Amino acid sequence: MLDIKFIRDNANKVKKGAKDKGIDADIDRLLKVDKMRRDFIQELEGLKSEQNKLSKVKPNSETIKKLKEDKIKIKGLEENLKDIDHEFSKLMLSVPNIPSHKMPNGKGEDDNIVFKAWRPDIGYIDPRKLKYPVDTKKLMPEKPIYAQGIFKPRHHIEIGKDLDIIDNEQSAKVCGSRFCYLKKDAVLLQYGILDLMMKKLAREEFTPMIVPLLVKDKALFGTSHFPGDQDQIYKIENKNVEENQDLYLVGSSEPSLFAYYMDKILQEEDLPQKMFAYSSCFRSEVGSWGRDVRGIKRVHQFDKLEMDVICSEKQSDKIYDELLIINEWLLQELKLPYHLVNKCTGDAGYYATHYQCDPEVWLAGQQEFMEVMTDTNASDFQARRLNIKYITRDGDKKYCHTVNDTGVAMGRMIIAIIDNYQQNDGSVKVPDILQNYVGKEIIKKTI
Repeated sequence: MLDIKFIRDNANKVKKGAKDKGIDADIDRLLKVDKMRRDFIQELEGLKSEQNKLSKVKPNSETIKKLKEDKIKIKGLEENLKDIDHEFSKLMLSVPNIPSHKMPNGKGEDDNIVFKAWRPDIGYIDPRKLKYPVDTKKLMPEKPIYAQGIFKPRHHIEIGKDLDIIDNEQSAKVCGSRFCYLKKDAVLLQYGILDLMMKKLAREEFTPMIVPLLVKDKALFGTSHFPGDQDQIYKIENKNVEENQDLYLVGSSEPSLFAYYMDKILQEEDLPQKMFAYSSCFRSEVGSWGRDVRGIKRVHQFDKLEMDVICSEKQSDKIYDELLIINEWLLQELKLPYHLVNKCTGDAGYYATHYQCDPEVWLAGQQEFMEVMTDTNASDFQARRLNIKYITRDGDKKYCHTVNDTGVAMGRMIIAIIDNYQQNDGSVKVPDILQNYVGKEIIKKTI
């Protein structure tokens, strides 16, 4: 959430930011309602002050009459103020974060800018070859880089079925479309990646968390997944027995992690607070009808390791870079070709985004890139909504900054391994770093 004072003083900048992000935010109406709200509050406070003074003097017929009139006026103003407050809050929630100057202006993914690329056989690609506009596909391997011999690459779901490690036919009977069962070595791959990341994050002094997967709407409004992505979230219709409260399945552990600090005041010397959680996540995938219907790329339930940090204003840029370094570390440990994409304003994800980067893995078998991680600096936008503050060393009180990162989207990482490590006999080579965990070098079809 932006500060209303900032919006008043920078109305044109806020309008432009919303327009660049393709978000419909009625800033003129917001400012009009804001003025009405302040006028009502001022009048209400004046009447209450007058009423307080009159109540302290010896009453007579005139003061009694005045007190009664003021009481009626106050009641009417309070009722009107409720309606105005409701509209004001709704309008404030529709205003997105201001895009950073680091974020390229654009309408969609075609306007994103690739600023770094890496492949395991040659390392980092010469930055001079990445000048915009560039088709990074031409700089990536033409075939699965670990393949032996010449063969036509296959889709991950075909390989997964043949090796009996992915089953989306039985899941269709059990759950419907866009679900899957992972089995055998696919599960070992997933837990191997998790083990690798957890040990890395422990070395980086992240706090491990096991978080609730059902949250109240204020956690989703607080992290700005509501109202913009409300149709992506599963609502649990049954009421919470203890509180008679609707609950929602999280699409990421991010809301649960950041809401842990909701309404708290931290000390600057205790920042940053670095944490991670591994959890199942749930998304309706509304709007993706007909897209990625094969396999496990876009499903309703998936597992993800989330890295989130609460920090000071001075720390947030550095933290963002540090999380991106961890993203790259994992991809290089798994020896997967990738590039880094600086997201443009029109492809900036959700309302909280100040600036954002997507590491995308190259699927040599499919000759396309696939997003596997997202690193987002949200400045103080989420902290304002969640009311997370810190006291500076000078004693001032400020809103914290938040940085969130999809450390690993597990299903997609398994796709990347199957695609890049597939062999001509239908087997899949296990990445070197995971061989001890999986207990083998090659995943083969069992007879």
